[in-house]
Amino acid sequence: MQHVSHRAAPMNRMAAIAILAAAFGTPAHAAHPLLTEDTGTQGEGKYQLELMVDQTRDHEPGVTMRERVTTAVLSYGLMDDVDLQFGLPHARQHLHAAAGRHASQGVLDATVDLKWRFLEREALSLGFKPGITLPTGDKGHGFGTGRLTWGVLGILSYEPGDWAFHTHAGYRHNNNDVGQRISLKHLSAAVTYKATEQLKLVADLSADTNPDRADRGSVRYRILGLIYSPLPWLDLDVGWKHGHGRAAADRAFLIGAAMRW
Repeated sequence: MQHVSHRAAPMNRMAAIAILAAAFGTPAHAAHPLLTEDTGTQGEGKYQLELMVDQTRDHEPGVTMRERVTTAVLSYGLMDDVDLQFGLPHARQHLHAAAGRHASQGVLDATVDLKWRFLEREALSLGFKPGITLPTGDKGHGFGTGRLTWGVLGILSYEPGDWAFHTHAGYRHNNNDVGQRISLKHLSAAVTYKATEQLKLVADLSADTNPDRADRGSVRYRILGLIYSPLPWLDLDVGWKHGHGRAAADRAFLIGAAMRW
């Protein structure tokens, strides 16, 4: 699809937010629908495949943007406390404006991460997660940064019983060819409650540096959702994400599944 100037700003802004989510491993690598990472790992020689769909809707004056980001993440346990993760997100965007309707789609930048739970003390655990993004997305249509980026998360989990608390802080060196900010920070926290053996209720708050240099406002979200585990190897989840501030997308519906073997 050819680049059209009157839709460039909102399309590129939404793509930047999608790239930001993929780069920080937010919905893609945390226990979906949460954005906050936890210290849990798969165990040596074990796999997990996560399939997630985030449907976003955003409004600006005279413009409505709909975006669907579909992500697949494969995790492999190198050791009991170390996971290697590969993620590949795909975005499809629809723009509705007075001038008409436009659509574009494409693969976003792929992610490669290593998660290490380096400390466990009863209910408390700490983790460290470095990672990179690969320039697999089409930067010309706003789906990629055009360069390899790198980042790191510091993770804390506290799980004394049915209630659990997770938080992480992150930094990403957003090396790019598309005029975005280079230095990005991320902070988020989540609380979960195990209502039954199969059902977990979750809530999440997050704040990110906006990659758009023209906007100093942060990108902030809150999420409410649940995770249902009908089988020991299967999790199904659903969530509702609401944005705060001008930089964030208005709202999103989140759905996903995780399979382990």
